[in-house]
Amino acid sequence: MTNNDSGGFPDWESLYNKQQVESMPWYSEKLDPDLDEEISNGKLSVKGRFLDLGTGPATQAVQVAKRGFTVTGSDISKSAIYRAMKVYANEPNIIFIVDNILDSRIKDDEYDYIFDRGCFHVFQPGDRPRYVREIKRILKKDGMLFLKCFSTEEKRDEGPYRFSKKQVSKIFENEEFKIERIKETVYQGTLDPLPKALFIVLTNHKSITRL
Repeated sequence: MTNNDSGGFPDWESLYNKQQVESMPWYSEKLDPDLDEEISNGKLSVKGRFLDLGTGPATQAVQVAKRGFTVTGSDISKSAIYRAMKVYANEPNIIFIVDNILDSRIKDDEYDYIFDRGCFHVFQPGDRPRYVREIKRILKKDGMLFLKCFSTEEKRDEGPYRFSKKQVSKIFENEEFKIERIKETVYQGTLDPLPKALFIVLTNHKSITRL
């Protein structure tokens, strides 16, 4: 995908059906360091349910489950989910589902925590309000969204949409999310150098906005 308003979803199903996940730009075996820091500070309850949104290679979902959380890994690609179910069949505390966050089948108030490491920043501008409302719906009141996306500081021509701190604030605060923290960071994967990114911690403080 290129960073322009005529972009959209790549053919995720074809991608995960044909390409080795280890060669994908977002592949990383280790838990994202920014999420690891949030978990390590001890403020998250391991009794909480975690959604790894756009799980893809599923490495992040597995790493979160190893921290003691009950985890669901979701992805729009059936091939990605079938691979994850096969590769990680013996991992405890984790399930995988096929789901499209823009038209999600997940129940209301299902999760305490959501980790999005690369899903939000592929959506076209017109799809972003729907994304935010669906996140709000499936996330419990006072639940937390951990979001990683490309930053406007990243100057590569290729890749997903880029966001500034101001843009992220406007998109989510319009839907009554509270932004707890935003920091400049990098997006771990196979690219060299690692792309510049934002890591945002948001809390769903308000009542659900029904569609």
